[in-house]
Amino acid sequence: MRVLPLNSLWFVIAITLNASGNSFMIISNLGSAPWTSAAENLEYILPFSVGVCLIILYFFAMLLSYFMKIKFNAGMIVKTIALSILFGVFIDLFLYLHQMVYVPNDLGVRYIYLFIGLNLIAVAICIYFQSSSIYLLRAFGKLMNNYTTGTIFCTAIPLSISIIIIIYRQSINGVGPGTLLFMFGIGFLIDLYNRWIVINRAPEKVNRIN
Repeated sequence: MRVLPLNSLWFVIAITLNASGNSFMIISNLGSAPWTSAAENLEYILPFSVGVCLIILYFFAMLLSYFMKIKFNAGMIVKTIALSILFGVFIDLFLYLHQMVYVPNDLGVRYIYLFIGLNLIAVAICIYFQSSSIYLLRAFGKLMNNYTTGTIFCTAIPLSISIIIIIYRQSINGVGPGTLLFMFGIGFLIDLYNRWIVINRAPEKVNRIN
């Protein structure tokens, strides 16, 4: 009998929190995390949903990590592909649920949604780091020796994609105060949650019960 490794369980929890947090930011309509913002803008020029556009961007992120000379083994590649696909599917699911249940119009409620989204994403990234899940921010954080600086450098890439599409369409979408708060504040939140959340990593092996 196969038992799901503890690290894989944390991996699924992190994906769920990340997708949920990003959906809150999108629904707030005050600006999304840069990679999600790029996906929102790609949605207008490609015949795909936000989730599918994010999957495309995640594969682009893998290529970027390769050129940054981040070493990949087979397990890392499989986990990163699983992350991108599951995250894309989950974010579309959460957006659908938001549309079905409630989409706020009041500015105060929208900022509450933004705050919830930022914190959920920070917790998710913290779990990614501690459970050794592959995530682009981790690579930049290591290169810069600081998650805040690494986040700013990393997010400049999708933000550039968004700006190019915004100029092309002459319509602002997915970029706003929430985007700036993510760029300059998520590193602080990650460092904060890293002090509060401690995950004891389990060896990634299959337990057998005879």
